[in-house]
Amino acid sequence: MYALNCRLGGLIAAGRGLLRHGRPVRVLLFGPHSLGDDLLCTVVLREARRRSRPFAMMTSRPELFRGNADPSALLPVDDYYAQALRRLGAQVVQPYYARCDPGNPLRDVFAPHHILTEMCRLAGISGEIAVRPYLYLAHKELRVGRIFPRQITVHSSARSAAFPFTTKEWGTERWVSVVRALAGEFKLIQIGAATDPPLPVDLDLRGRTSLREAAGILAASEVFAGLEGFLAHLARAVDCPAVVIIGGRVRPETVGYACNVNLYSAVDCSPCGLRDGCPHGLKCLTEILPDTVAAALREMAAHHPARPLPAETAILP
Repeated sequence: MYALNCRLGGLIAAGRGLLRHGRPVRVLLFGPHSLGDDLLCTVVLREARRRSRPFAMMTSRPELFRGNADPSALLPVDDYYAQALRRLGAQVVQPYYARCDPGNPLRDVFAPHHILTEMCRLAGISGEIAVRPYLYLAHKELRVGRIFPRQITVHSSARSAAFPFTTKEWGTERWVSVVRALAGEFKLIQIGAATDPPLPVDLDLRGRTSLREAAGILAASEVFAGLEGFLAHLARAVDCPAVVIIGGRVRPETVGYACNVNLYSAVDCSPCGLRDGCPHGLKCLTEILPDTVAAALREMAAHHPARPLPAETAILP
């Protein structure tokens, strides 16, 4: 009886989805918790639209796509609805760019090219693509994001992420050293979750910004300083240059952008793909010194990169 009720509930949910949202022929879906991955999907949406084969986007974060004309529709994340669409012949693409190592569930294995290139390949896109995500801000959002004349935005930890990886964490003490080294030269703004370790910045906005407010602050900043992850991709999506601490979990060619300073340690165990359980005391991260990060931020701010930032391209067969 329980199984029958579950099946009946699934059929009702699928039918409700079809009635409310129709039958798109091409759908992109990553998952209900995939904030950063939904942002990365914007490259697939852009390239598919350019080829006159647009996707509808299943997402739990529609604010990521406000002002974006690339998706043919925004749909809720609903497994029953997705299954119904597949049965009706729709193409439902889940562009998972990494796979789990069968010998170690804490290790990711990546394709030998950028994750955005892999996502486009999985979506059946061929030809030249621009390797970058997109987020569109209104003029008011851009104005509000400018808080100080020379602002640098900092993100110190990803511990509050839906899927936190200890192999991305550089350490609060190192971030404090960077902030103190730049004090007086720039105005430092910290964004992130309310539970992130605080830094001695000019303006602490941890837990006090919406996603789009954070994007506006990044767009108005001279540079972003942070870890490999969502906010680094968000900075690229709004054309904010960045100094990104990648360490040794994954190569810059896999997750980074050529317009950024990507701090990578080519130690003998990198790239390891580990999410947790580093057996070497995070050597790849500890080798990246605060002075190096501060110097890279000064250098990038001094050069004032032209915006929009140049995007590297890739060609898919």
